[in-house]
Order: sequence, then structure tokens, then C-alpha cells
Amino acid sequence: MYVFGRYQYRRQISQTGEVHKKPCAVPMADWRVSLQEHHEGYIGWEEYLKNQDRLAKNRTNGEEMMLSGAAREGLALLQGLLVCGHCGRALTVRYTGNGGVYPCYQCTWLKREGRANKCCMNFRCDLLDAAIVAEALQALRPAELKLALAALEELEARDHTVGRQWQMRLERAEYEAALAERRYQQVDPSQRLVAATLERRWNAALLQVEELKQQAAEFQRQHARVATPEQKAKVLALAKDLPKLWHAPTTQAKDRKQMLRLLIKDVTVEKSAPKQLSAHIRWQGNASTDLTLQLPLNIADRMRYPAEVIDRVRDMAQHLQDAAIAQQLNQQGHTSITGKPYTTSIIRWIRFRYQIAPPVLKEPQELTVHEVAQLFGVSDHVVYYWIQNAIVKARKLNAGSPYWITLSEMDQQKLREWVRNSGRIHTASSTHPEGGAL
Repeated sequence: MYVFGRYQYRRQISQTGEVHKKPCAVPMADWRVSLQEHHEGYIGWEEYLKNQDRLAKNRTNGEEMMLSGAAREGLALLQGLLVCGHCGRALTVRYTGNGGVYPCYQCTWLKREGRANKCCMNFRCDLLDAAIVAEALQALRPAELKLALAALEELEARDHTVGRQWQMRLERAEYEAALAERRYQQVDPSQRLVAATLERRWNAALLQVEELKQQAAEFQRQHARVATPEQKAKVLALAKDLPKLWHAPTTQAKDRKQMLRLLIKDVTVEKSAPKQLSAHIRWQGNASTDLTLQLPLNIADRMRYPAEVIDRVRDMAQHLQDAAIAQQLNQQGHTSITGKPYTTSIIRWIRFRYQIAPPVLKEPQELTVHEVAQLFGVSDHVVYYWIQNAIVKARKLNAGSPYWITLSEMDQQKLREWVRNSGRIHTASSTHPEGGAL
């Protein structure tokens, strides 16, 4: 086919005002000249169109609505099969981690266009891949044997095609060598230069035949093919356990992707909830399957205590201290968010984080240090001196708890006389409105 007008130049004006010409592809319907059967071709027109369509699908830099049909290397099994349920564009793969061992699926089209301030979705590949693979293996279970037979026939046909190609190449080389030999035999011996040239061509043809034979033998030795009954029996036995074939260490990710593409057309993915993923699988037979997956929580949510634990601590904090709460939770078989036993510091942090008040364990007749200081008009230091020298009775729950003082009528009378007769204690006055000092 002879054509003209597949490309045309388009002028563009840059920001600096310069005019540039850029070649752009023209649709096939707009070609200026298109002459069918102009000359003999290698392949037919329909086969050419199929090849062009396949090449377009195998592009990695295609349009945003195009799903890539090429199965390439990489850990993301659903590469080129996912469609964003929010904007309808194809999801891309981003490899993160040291060496790209943590692939993620993401849709960034709206963010790249400036129409959104964040991605439509971004999630790890392993969760969705495992769910889709489980559905595919479940769908293939009734037809495992038929698939194995079809694969076996395809291997044998490919085997025969490759062998036929090598045979044709050898036949062609042997024909060229025989033709060179006949030409050499027919030449006049008196024509030495012509005879020498034909002899060199004959030798070159013979060397080409030997080289092709060595290459064919090497290919036969390196590429073992399924042809013997024993190998067929092994394949049929392996077909009865397709999950074993899928999870075999010798099965590469590219082979798994090709298997999935034989079954699945595309998968539409959307986030139906903050940590919930919905997947709509469209199979090659136009059947569909819906899946709902729960995405893993981030580290902050995983380290956050559930509401029932917070409520239990709040109820127990009304009458128990932190150490008693931790001891009781451990006796009931509960563990902290990290899987370790509860400690006093963990309970204290929970109360601080969720504003849980400490227990009120002070008796009604007990007084604090500040209340005693106000009662006798002295400073708090004087009250602490009385406590340290056992002049008053005080109790303390732990090292961080305040003192609670119990005073009888006799203790109050004795302390008033102490303050009145002491020359070192100054009671509250106009010069010391906040109380006396020791």
C-alpha cells in the first residue's frame, strides 16, 4: 500500500514569541493518498492493522484512558488492568522502598492537571493483588485440566513452528552451497580469477551451513520442549494443582501477569470508605465480580487504643490508682497496643492523652498542705516541716501523690500555741498577705 500524508507540520508559538514547527501524526482517515494493492507486501492489511493495535496497547506512555496490555517485569501483577472509579483514568504503578520492593497503585491525573490537591487513591499492591489472584484461581479450578491441555498443544505447536523455521534456514543454506558448487564446476579452468571468486563463494556457503547446524543444535540443547509422553504426564499432573504452579518460585511475575490477562479485561477500583476498597472485576467472558477489601491502618491508627479500652480505664480510674488499674488489666489477660503487659506509665499516658481525671481517694476529714497552711496562717514550708518531724499525721499514696493531713481538736490547739509562741514563724500580716514564712 502506498500512502502519503501520514504526518504534517504544525506551527506553535513559544513563550518567547518564536515560531516552531512540530511533526504530528494524522489519523488514517485523513491521509491524502492511500493506494491499496500498490505493490506486493509481506503481510496482509488486516494483519498489519492488528499489529498496530497491539503495539498501541503495549505502550507505557499511552493516553490516560488507555490500558496497557503488555505484561512486563515488576511485582505489581495488575499493572495495566486497573481503572480509577473516581475519574475513569488508568492507574499507574509507583515502586517505593529500598530497591522498589514496595509497589503501590495510584491515580494522579487530577492532581497533575491541577484539578485536585491530592491523588484519587494510593494504596499498596499486595492486598489487592492477593484478592484478585484468589478470585482467579477460584474461577479456574473447574477448568484446570482443559487449560493444561490447551497450553500443552500451544507449546507443541510453537515447538513445531520453531523447528520448521530452523529446517527452512538449513535448507536455504544447503541450496546456496549446492548452487555455488554447480557454478564452480561449470566455470572454465582457464578463467583463474573467476574460478577463485566462485571457490571463495562456495567455501563461504559451506561455512554458513556448518554455522547454522551448530546454532540449531545449540538451540535444541538449551530449549527443552514438551514433546515426550513423560513430560506431558508431568504437565497434566501439575495442572491438577494450579495454585502450586502459580506460587512456584520458578514462575516469574511476567508469566503471572500473562495468565491474568487471559482471564481479566480490567478491574475498576474505588474507595467506598476511608479505609475500604471496592473492586469490580470484568472477566474476558463479560462476567463480573465485586470485591470489598479493608485497607490496613496507618501507624498512628494502629497505635491508637480502641474506645472500649479507654472506657474501661475511665471507669476503673474513679476508684483505682494507675498501678492497680494496670495490675487488674494484666490479670484479666489484656495487653497493651504493642502486645506487652500494662504498666503504670502506660495507664498514666492513657489518662493524660484522653483527659481522664485521677481517682479522688482523699477522705472528707483530711486536709491538704495548702489548707492547713491557710488554717494556721503560715506558709506551706512550715506544714512540710511539721510532716517531716511527725508533728502532724499525714499519709501519701505514692511518691507522686500529695500529702493528706488529719487534725484532731487537740492537734489544732497545740499547733496554734506553737505558732503563737514561736519567734521564727511569722503569721500573715499586711506585709505578708500570702501567709507567714519560716
